[in-house]
Amino acid sequence: MLLVQAIFRQLLLLAALSAAFTSARSLEIQLSPSGPVASLASARDAVRAARAGGDRSPARVVVADGAYLVSEPVVFEPRDSNVSYEAAPSAHPVFAGGRRVDGFAAGPNGIWTAHVDPAWHFEALWVNGKRAIRARTPNLDPDGLPAALIQGIGQPTEPIPGTPLKGDAAHALLQVAPQDIVSLRGLTPDELRDVEVCDYHSWSENHHRLAAANMESGTLQCNGGGGYGFFEPEAYQRIHLENYRAALDASGEWFLARDGTLSYIPRAGEIIQSAVVWAPVASGWISIKGEPEKSAFVEQLQFKGLAFSFQSYRLPDEGVFNSQAEVGIGAAIEADGARGLAFDRCEFAHTMTNAIWLRHGCHDTVIRHCWIHDLGAGGVKIGDPGVPGLDARQTDTVTVEDCIIHTGGRYFGAGVGVIIFHSHDCAIRQCDIADFFYTGVSIGWVWGYHPTACARNVVEACEIHHLGWALLSDMGAVYTLGPQPGTVIRDCHFHDIGAASYGGWGMYNDEGSTGIAWQNNLVHDTQDAGYHQHYGRGNIVRNNIIAFCREEHVRRSKPEDFFAFTFDHNIVLLGEGKLFAQLDGNWQDGRVCLTNNVYWRPGGKIADFAGKSWADWQFMGNDVNSLVTDPLFVDAARGDWSLRPESPALKLGFVPFDWRKAGVISGGAWRQLASEAFPAMRFGGKPALPALQLRDGFETTPLGGKPAQARESVTKRDSIAVVEGGASKGRHCLQLTDGPDIVPAFDPHFFYTPHHTRGVTRVAFDVRAAPEFHLIHEWRDDSQPYRTGPMLEFENGEVRTGGRKLAVLPAGAWMHVEITAKLGVASDGKWSCTLSVPGREPQIYADLAFVNKEMKGLDWLGFVGAGTAASKCWLDEIEIENH
Repeated sequence: MLLVQAIFRQLLLLAALSAAFTSARSLEIQLSPSGPVASLASARDAVRAARAGGDRSPARVVVADGAYLVSEPVVFEPRDSNVSYEAAPSAHPVFAGGRRVDGFAAGPNGIWTAHVDPAWHFEALWVNGKRAIRARTPNLDPDGLPAALIQGIGQPTEPIPGTPLKGDAAHALLQVAPQDIVSLRGLTPDELRDVEVCDYHSWSENHHRLAAANMESGTLQCNGGGGYGFFEPEAYQRIHLENYRAALDASGEWFLARDGTLSYIPRAGEIIQSAVVWAPVASGWISIKGEPEKSAFVEQLQFKGLAFSFQSYRLPDEGVFNSQAEVGIGAAIEADGARGLAFDRCEFAHTMTNAIWLRHGCHDTVIRHCWIHDLGAGGVKIGDPGVPGLDARQTDTVTVEDCIIHTGGRYFGAGVGVIIFHSHDCAIRQCDIADFFYTGVSIGWVWGYHPTACARNVVEACEIHHLGWALLSDMGAVYTLGPQPGTVIRDCHFHDIGAASYGGWGMYNDEGSTGIAWQNNLVHDTQDAGYHQHYGRGNIVRNNIIAFCREEHVRRSKPEDFFAFTFDHNIVLLGEGKLFAQLDGNWQDGRVCLTNNVYWRPGGKIADFAGKSWADWQFMGNDVNSLVTDPLFVDAARGDWSLRPESPALKLGFVPFDWRKAGVISGGAWRQLASEAFPAMRFGGKPALPALQLRDGFETTPLGGKPAQARESVTKRDSIAVVEGGASKGRHCLQLTDGPDIVPAFDPHFFYTPHHTRGVTRVAFDVRAAPEFHLIHEWRDDSQPYRTGPMLEFENGEVRTGGRKLAVLPAGAWMHVEITAKLGVASDGKWSCTLSVPGREPQIYADLAFVNKEMKGLDWLGFVGAGTAASKCWLDEIEIENH
């Protein structure tokens, strides 16, 4: 009987599917919430059933209005090719990867509460279509942006008693002011482990789970992990905490307790009876699974007029750590082995990760006229960071056109609007990309000059703006890496870019950028340079307008022994910042061609051309055909960048371009949607750093690890690493290994940034060195050029300063070194030193002279392997104090 019923049900299903086929010659299937084909997966299966029956015609799935729930990504395989999924005329169907939350009741203090299944864990919530804020401290500001963060003040090296250390201290331990974490007081161990620590590191961020907290000292202990350690790569650390009940204290915030109690503080105007609340369920919407290595492709799969909303993500217990651009984070739609894939007039919104990732072996993809917004990370990822060469897994020929890509990085803060890894022949055209905390468009994934397939990519007529928001640093409207011949960025409008401390660039050629042209771009109101080349070869910057930059306008950071870039026929209209940066000497090697440019500062004189007067600058061969004169914009201060007919720039050959054509090409409501108003851009600045207090015996640093709170520089043939055995105390010490032909000669080295500006500083350490090892210990300030205070050299069994021999460093024995000096206004340019060897009386030296008596602050404290011999040195028990 059961078998008969099963056969009967199968016949009913086949009959329903047959009824859905409206033409034997052109396969058409109706997808409707009322069925019989009522989901994206069932529509796919209906096509499969027809194909199994012999129908090979192209298929069209017509999607009726309504909401379609998606609980897991719908998988499309090569057998699902040649199908168009498109909205019915005038319909606006939505595929929702979440569930409604109902049953809210108003409670004390106006907090709404509802109950969900305790097994349903989610880390995002949307109320009336707007992303709610998971309970956090410090709170976001009224514009929904992070205006304040908790500052780290130190890094302990010992774990909190009773909590084993996972990983090393550099990644797991952070000290903050105790008053900044009072809201953690009283949490149970389980509640503490639910707290998320989000820490920001220049261009990236880490997400930790909290393991323990010491409320008296302000010590936070996390579960450890990879990525940057605390206080890397800059000398200060900013964090926020989220996901605990005591942090629920502002409108728009929510918290989900372990027992399934969901609490929400409504925003102004929200009414409990009419609120529409969604929480995510599906980890993604669509998974396209071709096999490019086997030439098995999903071909001609198209999605038209469809909306996809709500995506889930759960932070693993060990946390998540990405080096840059949230490189390891997936997407709600992921594609491998797709050819002829198209998304047309679609909406992708409310994600926890990226929206779309065209990963392996995707070719001839078009994303056109799509609204991509409210993103946990970024918009579109193209290619795979691990596939640099031209093989079957390489993705290419992707077009993103006439799209609005707004408001990203709302969970993974370093998400990018569009990122192209090693792919070639891609075009980002006529798009509006805005409201990210990091870069708008990123191209390339090679640091230096290594081979890559990245080439001939185009960013054209895009408006890219409102980036950074003073949360992250070192970003660009368009950011490039590595060699990529034929890549062009043209006819774009870049503006309103503000970094946390540095690097709110407009046009940014980062490490190894080669063969890239920037032409006819308008860049204005950036925190840092409108154009910046870190280092690279043969780039062209031509016929651009750079204006009103806060810190600097054109920057070259790292000269190399070959031609860097051409800068010609540009107009630079100065704001507050200087004209040329970083160092004046970077512009004086003859490896930059500047010609036919116009420079002007409204209402003031340009006195500084990389440290030279205009006459001396031109005498050196720079800007021989350029002018310092008013370019005669119609009204640049009010956004009219047209040039008057008598403009001197026109006489030099500048070709006018219409900046107003940048952005989406479709007019009417689409253009209006792209013109969303954003708050005024926030520019950051380096925060006041606490004076570094450090005591490190390397006992909690794993073998092979690096010194906590220090930055290091090594090459392939030298090293800095914690080793076991032979320590002055305990089991671990730090080993420096030097060798011949190391370039630069001052590697290996590491340094701390103490930020000691006054009082008395004491530095102590234990040292043991092979006679051939040349170790320099040095204190510097941050002036340009820097000034040195105390300095010791250990070489050939001697301890010296300023050419004077102080003591003998016994072979194979540890020496304890203590140095003290007064800083700030109390500094007298003198320092004292005590050298101690076991079994001998300490040797004390007073009134030693600073190398530069003007040195007043300690901003760089380093240990440098300056020798040329293959040899080793060991350091232990490093202490840094300031009182």
